[in-house]
Amino acid sequence: MIFDIDASIRKRAKTPHELSMLNLLGCHLIAAPASIVLDVGLLGFLIPLALSFTVIGYIWYRSASTANRDDWFVAAHWRLSANRTRILMVGYAVSAVILGMALLATSGSSKGDIMMVAISRVAVVPTLLTVMVCFVLESGAIYQAGRGEVPGGVIRRMPPPEGMAILEDPTQQMTDQG
Repeated sequence: MIFDIDASIRKRAKTPHELSMLNLLGCHLIAAPASIVLDVGLLGFLIPLALSFTVIGYIWYRSASTANRDDWFVAAHWRLSANRTRILMVGYAVSAVILGMALLATSGSSKGDIMMVAISRVAVVPTLLTVMVCFVLESGAIYQAGRGEVPGGVIRRMPPPEGMAILEDPTQQMTDQG
């Protein structure tokens, strides 16, 4: 639904998505490849991951605390951004499982180091794919926040306050046409 929202509130609603984009860009698309090129080793995976967890933790904290003290539209977009970080967390979990299995498989092998290098490159793929998915979703969310839109899933979980002016309701348009 698209709501009649003041420009300053729409600008504040973009903040969680911009922060999430900064996390995706800074931690995953710049820091992680740079640390691999610099041959930092295991820290090349852990430092960007720790930075990303810090940003995700902040987004989750703000999502929980904003719900009670800020405008509904802003709180809805913090919640949307927090929900989208869960996709990234799934990518982390899949990558961690692949790395854990690789550690178990190569622990007794004399060629374990070489195999770990190869498998670690493969283990990064689920995280990279989820980063790309989140990048597209957050780009769309910035656009939605800018035009005063809140997705239907967030509205079902966080209904808008009574009397909020609706400019466009896609569900209403669908029933009018059918």
